[in-house]
Amino acid sequence: MAELINALPGVELPVREVTSRLASMWDSEPSTAHLESRASQMNVVLHFGLEVTAEEARERFDALIRFAQRYPSRIIVLCPTRADLEGGMESKLFSQCYIGDSHREMCCCEALMLRYKSEDFGYLANQVSIWLEGDLPTYHWFSGVPAKRIETYFDNLLLGVRRCVYDSSVELEDLSNLNWPDPSRAVDLAKARLLPARQAIGQFMSGYSVESLCDGLQAVRVRHCASMPGEGRGLLEWVQSCFSDCDGSKSRVSLGTEFTLIESESSDLCALELEFVYNDERYLKCRKFKDGSRGEIHASLGKGEVEIYTRVKPMATEQALAEAFFF
Repeated sequence: MAELINALPGVELPVREVTSRLASMWDSEPSTAHLESRASQMNVVLHFGLEVTAEEARERFDALIRFAQRYPSRIIVLCPTRADLEGGMESKLFSQCYIGDSHREMCCCEALMLRYKSEDFGYLANQVSIWLEGDLPTYHWFSGVPAKRIETYFDNLLLGVRRCVYDSSVELEDLSNLNWPDPSRAVDLAKARLLPARQAIGQFMSGYSVESLCDGLQAVRVRHCASMPGEGRGLLEWVQSCFSDCDGSKSRVSLGTEFTLIESESSDLCALELEFVYNDERYLKCRKFKDGSRGEIHASLGKGEVEIYTRVKPMATEQALAEAFFF
């Protein structure tokens, strides 16, 4: 298996020299504009598991760099290895400045990468603490790290972390089932990517009263393609949460209403589909297609039949990260 750290850009350095090299590198140009351009707002730790491929690692690293161009961050990348390492750890340092639309807009990104023997995970908390920017919030992105291993980090590596994120559509385990110390601080990127779909559906449904949407609702069904189980689960949970907020309505969802998640076995163009089934001729069907930004809503909810074609632009990974970190 290719070493993850080798797939990432940067200069190899002894671990003990990374912070001093980073400080001397920025000291070489002490202008006020330059210092402002590298003023970090947060720390972001990108934490890989052993089974992550080199291609996946580079894709997620590049997305995080794009995120840092908008939200200046100190990035720390943790790359486990099965190989024997002299001293137990190796490191790389990456830095680059990016010019915006005008020459006055400049952002400098820095990434500190650590290659470590996976059995030595107990040393990670100490090393990461040395590399973090003090007094700044820290966010932690897990990618391919086994659930049991994540649990060992609760009392050390994750102490003080503002939010942990993961992507349930690519993880092999359901990390939502972990006994997170604070579940509200563990966020699914797949659910964050639903923001454009939720906005389109919510905007349409806002034209109807809560009572009319709840009355006679027999079933809510969400279908998803094989590559979007996290989005499907997130969409169904979002609908359930919307109805759970209807306690003050005159006509609430029946206790017998079925909420069902279905993986689509067909090879059609639909990535996500939301369907409301009523006890009369009313219905609602919302679909998001796999390619591009196309979506559509077909409904008959008491005001005649409606057919709307919507634009549901897919969220880039860096946009989903911002949604997961901050909202």
